[in-house]
Amino acid sequence: MKHKSEDIRELNIRQLLDGTDQYMIPIYQRNYAWGEKEIEQLIQDILDYLPKDKKEEKNYFIGTLIINKHTENNILLQETIDGQQRLTTLSLLASVIKEKLPLDWYQQTNLSFQSRPKSTKTLTAIFQDNIQNSQSYNDNILNGYQLIQKHLDKKLAAEEVNLEDFASYLFSQVKIVRVQVPADTDLNHYFEIMKILPPRIHTSS
Repeated sequence: MKHKSEDIRELNIRQLLDGTDQYMIPIYQRNYAWGEKEIEQLIQDILDYLPKDKKEEKNYFIGTLIINKHTENNILLQETIDGQQRLTTLSLLASVIKEKLPLDWYQQTNLSFQSRPKSTKTLTAIFQDNIQNSQSYNDNILNGYQLIQKHLDKKLAAEEVNLEDFASYLFSQVKIVRVQVPADTDLNHYFEIMKILPPRIHTSS
């Protein structure tokens, strides 16, 4: 499978989440499943790569996001084929930070779930900081949000890093490589290939 250069983009997390593109988790993908171990590791990885010297520009590549362009109700969506767990967690992390810091560029969540209205509703309520006990939510997404609330401040304190510096690094220097599969890709075959590939390694530069 050959990709054109324009099909591969390097995005920082602000560019990923700022609403320029709308992402959709297709129904054939499994539900959000990250728990305490994965969420703690993500936060710790970012902290480990955060430079002690603020003048140092040290990028941290968090992995890849594989997408396929998909039109639904005349809206162009980036159908997320691989990387949905990371994308959902980054959306939750940004929502937690938004509750404490002004993020003028983060005006709405740009992630939805195909044929899973409860999941979309949960992510939207979290973004709006409007979780209501009377409502029914996706338990796994809500749990991920609560785990970030639980561990973010604790880890920042342990590493003696303030939230402003963490957020600045996360949104500007933590990066993801977004890959658009060619239009004629056989997705069933693609998934079979993905199953046999070795795990991706996070890198820095």
